Amino acid sequence: MQGNLLDRAIESFKRIGEGLKTVLMHSLREPITLVYPDIVTEMKPHFRGRLALTVNPDTGEHLCISCRQCERVCPDKCIDINAHKSPETNKLELIDFRIDHGLCMFCGLCTEVCPTQCIINTNDFEMADYSRESLIYDIKRLTLTQEESGYYFERKEMPKPKPKPAKPAAGAAPAAPATAPAGAKAAAPQGAKAAETKAPEAKTEEPKKEEPKAEAKAEEPKKEEAKTDEEKSS
Repeated sequence: MQGNLLDRAIESFKRIGEGLKTVLMHSLREPITLVYPDIVTEMKPHFRGRLALTVNPDTGEHLCISCRQCERVCPDKCIDINAHKSPETNKLELIDFRIDHGLCMFCGLCTEVCPTQCIINTNDFEMADYSRESLIYDIKRLTLTQEESGYYFERKEMPKPKPKPAKPAAGAAPAAPATAPAGAKAAAPQGAKAAETKAPEAKTEEPKKEEPKAEAKAEEPKKEEAKTDEEKSS
């Protein structure tokens, strides 16, 4: 019985010695940890942090086209998109965009299927809050500024989107039809006038050609009268 207690005590002192040895080894090394939150580590470009919506870095236009691909692919069903079809353009227009970060598992599937690079993972990971409702972000909290969007487009090496075509203003006059050059307009009336002047000349020349025929017809009776006079004299 005493032997078992002695063996246990020796084994315990060995374990304590190993622990102290590990402590002494690390106490002589330089610290590799950072003093958070005073010093924050720079995250990698493709770090899967808080989700956000980008805008065009050049024009500031919202990039969401309401295709709902991110909503369909989300395994947690934490994305809710509200949109309606515009009667003017017959295209979907975004009304509201909500993401429940309390349900999101930051898998990144929504960012991969987005055709316009609108939804992205940011480097923000400080999302602690006091209620679950505050973790539901609407379109105002999700949308980044123009400068922030430009930063992430450059950092993630994403291609910049093309600007959307400008919408015609309400009540704007339709575009004027293409007009011919001034020289062509001036040449057209002159050509028309020349054609009009030639047409009467051609009409006046036609009776002149018929005059010899009338004279020939008038000479024929004279010849017949001369023949009858000769027969009578003979």
